[in-house]
Amino acid sequence: MALFTDGSISTLEQLAAQDTAVLDAASTEGIDATAKLSLAQEELGIALTSAFSRSALAFGNPSAWWPGSSVPSQSLQLQHIVVTSPLRLWHTFHTLELIYRDAYNSQLNDRYLGKWNEYKDLARWAADMLFQIGVGLVSVPVPMAQTPALAILSGPFPATTYFVQIAWLNSRGEEGLASQVASASGPDQNTVQVMASPPPVGAALWNVYVGSSIDGITRQNNAPLDPSQAWIQTSSGLSPGKAPGTGQDPNFLRQIPRFLQRG
Repeated sequence: MALFTDGSISTLEQLAAQDTAVLDAASTEGIDATAKLSLAQEELGIALTSAFSRSALAFGNPSAWWPGSSVPSQSLQLQHIVVTSPLRLWHTFHTLELIYRDAYNSQLNDRYLGKWNEYKDLARWAADMLFQIGVGLVSVPVPMAQTPALAILSGPFPATTYFVQIAWLNSRGEEGLASQVASASGPDQNTVQVMASPPPVGAALWNVYVGSSIDGITRQNNAPLDPSQAWIQTSSGLSPGKAPGTGQDPNFLRQIPRFLQRG
């Protein structure tokens, strides 16, 4: 699963899946839906930070967030939060709420008012579910990898296009969200080299995923690679294997008292 800080929690496509008219309404009323996604996520981050600071755990040893963990005590921050289904729904509904709020305030159209109130209630419901079920947390977060650098070298392979992703692992072997896809085309008699960007905090090793099509990207290294180590396609060519994962699963779920305003 992605981390809260890996990027936008929801997408325009997910907004449209909930409300097929929202993108047309946003375009008609001159509302930047992408900007609303960002604003909604910022507001969720503030709400979560506030809720954590009010929790009884906030006044004890920070390691209470991760009982039994050998990780040194640390304060809880947004990068420890995993995007679970309730959190994603909260973000989606709150974004829709913001879009229809602006649309109503622009036109004073009762149809927009109904949508605004509907998504306000749904956002509140999703937030309540998140706080009741528990916020997903990881003790050693692994950020989404940056897009790798590719180099086409002389080699034994025919002309092809390579599609590549990488993912970082922490010291526990937990893999973060894979990077965006990088691509490079090579002429006849080529091979490909993949180089990772400098590792983020918490990352110890990395995996490389390569394919000759976007749908065929699979892991190519047998053992995790050192951050300073480049990967070069061997003479045996690309091998079938595991596709890139979806990021870290939560180490813990933490129920937090609901202190958010209901206005």
